Amino acid sequence: MKKGQVFQARIEDLVYGGKGMARKDGEVVFLRGGLPGDLVEAQITKLKSGWSEAKIIKLLQPSPQRIRPACSHFGGCGGCKLQDLAYEAQLRFKARQVRDIFQRIGGFSNPPIKEIIRAEKRFFYRNKMEFTFSTFAGEPILGLHRAGSFSQVFDLKRCLLQSELSNEILAQVREFVRRRKLSVYDLRGHKGLLRFLTIREGKLTGEVMVSLVTADEKFLEMSELAQILADKFPQITSIFQIINPRKASIAQGEPKLSWGEPSITERIAEFSFSISPNSFFQTNPYQAAKLYGLVKGLSRLKGSETVIDLYSGTGSIGIYLARSARRVIGIESQEEAVIDARRNAELNGIGNCQFIQGEVREILPQLGKKPDLVVLDPPRAGMHPKAIDALLELHPPRIIYISCNPATQARDLTKICADGYGLKGVYPLDMFPHTYHIESVALVEKV
Repeated sequence: MKKGQVFQARIEDLVYGGKGMARKDGEVVFLRGGLPGDLVEAQITKLKSGWSEAKIIKLLQPSPQRIRPACSHFGGCGGCKLQDLAYEAQLRFKARQVRDIFQRIGGFSNPPIKEIIRAEKRFFYRNKMEFTFSTFAGEPILGLHRAGSFSQVFDLKRCLLQSELSNEILAQVREFVRRRKLSVYDLRGHKGLLRFLTIREGKLTGEVMVSLVTADEKFLEMSELAQILADKFPQITSIFQIINPRKASIAQGEPKLSWGEPSITERIAEFSFSISPNSFFQTNPYQAAKLYGLVKGLSRLKGSETVIDLYSGTGSIGIYLARSARRVIGIESQEEAVIDARRNAELNGIGNCQFIQGEVREILPQLGKKPDLVVLDPPRAGMHPKAIDALLELHPPRIIYISCNPATQARDLTKICADGYGLKGVYPLDMFPHTYHIESVALVEKV
């Protein structure tokens, strides 16, 4: 195999990340955009020891699982990489990936992987989207990142993930920016004003929050834009300017209310949740309802238990379980999320939830409470090793570990299960249709 070499191959499988996998001369080749069953002509672009990467030049014979993607931006957009793969095949791929990760990374020889929980709503399911400002030919554009690029952005016309209302708001903001000739932040030179547009929706309440992320507090046109948006879209409840002067390319910062209410409300089952600009909330409320229902079923609460909710965010999981337990204690590092969690408990008439701000690894040893159940939903990076140590010191009879990254979940559970716990079940859940991402819920019990 040589760089630049052209060859033919049949795609055998998908790997985590959504790339196709083929074999050539005994070596594994990864191909972006390839689907299992495709016969392709490809060219080697990168050589590594034991494997290589290639780009597809021509699709010679399409896979029988290949379908026509619904989005006009498919292929150039960095999201929805599996939109051209039939949904049943997506589910099989994701369930297989969870099993492979638990075997390969976790070292579980026969992990108890359960049937994947499918999504009924496969488009317009997200309640939050972040769009990036950039320039093209000297003109401001607003959209999403191109596939494989952290800096290149394409001008979005219509996204099928959030809502048609979101698309209309995005178009209105872009038109205003162009008409007023506003400056756009440059990632390399770190100059300019506009960085991101974030739109959050209460899918089951109809409330909408719009946030403009800027590099500087001085945005004289903000009040004018806020009024235009409020007049044109009566569904909008909140409009914020978020100030982020740091070089880090994140759509968070110091929130400044420009119009309307300081938060919006979303519903999951019978519960209402207040969401502020920087707080985390499950982006697919339809699947979140299934997720929380699964967690409640696995918890087997009878009303007398103490539950600890780690990485509790805005308190949604703890509140969902509270009426079935004696007491719930949530731990969350982000101050704004803790404020939201306390507000959410009050909003739902929940009096047995306590939310503590701080790092899990620091707060957990201070509790002095032996819980009957620990539920945790950490960031993609998983648990800090000291947080795992603090958790194991409590010796809870049952642990429910929720993760959007099965690789770090399997890694952490290896350490947990080495301390006298058994892996009782792993439940994949398709939280993000048409992407390679997969949510996973694992139940472990003290042996």
